[in-house]
Amino acid sequence: MRSLAQPTVLARAGLAAAATTLACYPRLADWNERPWPLPFGLLMMCVTTFVLWAFVFAWHEQYTGKPVFPATMKPKLWGIATVYGITAAILLTFCFDPEYRLSSPTSYPKNVPAWIGMTLFAIAFDPLFHTFAAYAFFVRLARRQHVATALTVIFGAFLSFLKLHGAHKQPPGWVMAEVMAGTVAGGFLSIYFYLEGGAWLVWWLLLLTQLRLLVSLI
Repeated sequence: MRSLAQPTVLARAGLAAAATTLACYPRLADWNERPWPLPFGLLMMCVTTFVLWAFVFAWHEQYTGKPVFPATMKPKLWGIATVYGITAAILLTFCFDPEYRLSSPTSYPKNVPAWIGMTLFAIAFDPLFHTFAAYAFFVRLARRQHVATALTVIFGAFLSFLKLHGAHKQPPGWVMAEVMAGTVAGGFLSIYFYLEGGAWLVWWLLLLTQLRLLVSLI
């Protein structure tokens, strides 16, 4: 736990939390049904992401030996990831979005500014919570990368299950099964790309999938 208190870790986590909160601001400001004032929400977002980023910077490199933000990129890996991201976007467009849009219309943007806010939030917060911090926590807990990978995927599947059951209208059973299967498969691939290409590659994959929503608006 002493790794969390290192000045370098705290400084990096503070800067990353500030950037994450700034990126999440448009989405939080556009959330008309939020149960608390916007300044309080931004403060809570900053504190929460500070803790999550501290997990990442304290434990990821220590237990994996790989950087969170690699200084160099692997063109072949990025090419494979790009093909995967485009394929995932196409599958989501035709196999998932039509049904889930009926169940949870607020999960989809109504205009380009809303898309920008949703995309910034999805890129800045979702992988941090679902993958980066979760993997760092589990690898610190288990001390084995394959165990941490499995636990992170299970955690992501559990969150998807809660999101589906919290939808305004319950989606069909086949859609839920499809989403859970995709979440598990995508979870393993995301962790692979994260370990091999760093956070940059995960953000790129998310941007590719979010672009499908912009295309539908245009």
